[in-house]
Amino acid sequence: MVLQVVSQGAISAPMYSVKGPSMIQSLYPTAFPLKHQQKDLRLALGLAESVSQSTPIAAAANELYKVAKSHGLSDEDFSAVIEALKPKLQQ
Repeated sequence: MVLQVVSQGAISAPMYSVKGPSMIQSLYPTAFPLKHQQKDLRLALGLAESVSQSTPIAAAANELYKVAKSHGLSDEDFSAVIEALKPKLQQ
């Protein structure tokens, strides 16, 4: 339902139609590995820190990617990060 709502609104983007259906099915064919996405977030956070720039959203995303990596999803597509949220969504 979230995918349907977002895809019809102002924040719709092609990525939703590319990754959304696979995420719903918990299928993550690797186009860009999750471990590389987390590395890029870490590098961006380091750069932001070096210029005293606050990046709370990137920091939160990085933590979520680290949780996903701890669940053994490093080599899956970056969209597998949703697996780190599933326990919280089921509460």
